[in-house]
Amino acid sequence: MVMFREALETNELFDMGYVGDCFTWSNGHDDHTFTKERLDRYVANKEWRGRFHLVKVEGLVAKSSDHKPILMMARNERYRETRRRFLFKFKASWLRQEDCEMVVKKVWERKQLTLEPIKQQNLLQRCSGELTKDFKKRDRERGGNIELLSK
Repeated sequence: MVMFREALETNELFDMGYVGDCFTWSNGHDDHTFTKERLDRYVANKEWRGRFHLVKVEGLVAKSSDHKPILMMARNERYRETRRRFLFKFKASWLRQEDCEMVVKKVWERKQLTLEPIKQQNLLQRCSGELTKDFKKRDRERGGNIELLSK
């Protein structure tokens, strides 16, 4: 353990912190010897931390192990700002367009049958892209204020 601590110090690594139940391991005993500890951690140095300003480490639920899995999510702020600019909003006026239903059906008919959530999300992204491309230009040409239904 002394050598491990020296390695952390030599490489200027520090604990990234933790959100949620602070214990990542349990011996699973049902008696007075029951023990819980935080054994699993993410560590980083100042250089890495300087690149990723938005970091969150959280514990997940352990299903078949005495160690809880931990998840780290990290983003730099520039990525976060870029993502905000492209937030999709469905406009109620699009429902009045004759081809709105056709645009949505066209995207969903091209889908491959899958139960994977990530592929379903891609379908939603494609659908939002098609609707935005087809109808946003029309809305701008009309110049009216449009009621928004958030995503």
